[in-house]
Amino acid sequence: MNNYSRILTLPAMLLLAFGCAEMPQAESASPLDDDVRAVISTKVSGANEASVSDLQVFVFDSEGNFEIKGSGNGQSIEMGCTKGRKTIWTLAGAPELHPSNEDELLNTVTRLEDNDLNSFVMSGSRSLEVGGTTDVELAVKRYVAKVSLGRIINSLSGVYASKELIIKDVYLLNVAANTTLGLSSPTQWYNKMGKENTPADHLIAQCDISASAAHGESCELGCVFYPYPNPTEGNANGGTWSERHTKLVVEASIGGVTCYYPVVLPVLQRNRTYTISDLTITMFGSYNPDIPIDKGTVEFSILVEDWETGQAPHSETI
Repeated sequence: MNNYSRILTLPAMLLLAFGCAEMPQAESASPLDDDVRAVISTKVSGANEASVSDLQVFVFDSEGNFEIKGSGNGQSIEMGCTKGRKTIWTLAGAPELHPSNEDELLNTVTRLEDNDLNSFVMSGSRSLEVGGTTDVELAVKRYVAKVSLGRIINSLSGVYASKELIIKDVYLLNVAANTTLGLSSPTQWYNKMGKENTPADHLIAQCDISASAAHGESCELGCVFYPYPNPTEGNANGGTWSERHTKLVVEASIGGVTCYYPVVLPVLQRNRTYTISDLTITMFGSYNPDIPIDKGTVEFSILVEDWETGQAPHSETI
């Protein structure tokens, strides 16, 4: 018998098939009686956001004990396992892991800086009965969310209408710095109530923009950020640090004076997009990046969608 297992990586989709074959290379915890061969294609069309790299495939038995692992960074991974009920976890873009059981894998901490703009940490899992040839579609999802800001519209009024508006920096505040592969609550935070230097700045900050917009005009920013999920339900503004919603902050200069336009984001979920296409500024901003200004000074709306479905235009006014 020469059945086989195949995992084909499409944009965030893996296809597996299980059967019997010889296992050339893999890590196993015990002798294998019936082998399963897995062939994994890592070619993915589309943008860098959909690329899959550094694949690791873990097979656990019905008790959650580790049975075998396959890994690779090329075109294929070959591995085997015994027959019976299995749970299969696939990771991409994560550091090398060697869990002894499924719980240990799920409790493994993943840090925001483990991600790169060309390679995001992803995972997917499924339980199934292995015996003969079994075809399974296994979806993998990014752990990051995606926050986008399109353009700034200068609608300053009153004494500020004649002032020069310069967009200095755009960044995220109150960002979850970690989670676990099983998505537990974060235990570390970046940019707590203010901008800091963090190892994840390439994902959550765009500084020294120096873009200007005359009154009645706009400037295109196209800022995109990739934070980890923030499950915090209650929000807080300023004061003493406590867990709170992530905020998108536009740091600006109006007539040479620095001010801030914080936008409170909703609860952030993995693999979701949060898009502000237009942000309209009507008045001078806040003196504190963690304290939103009166809603009458900024107009905006936040579109939330699954990452795979694309983004539709929408706007906000501050």
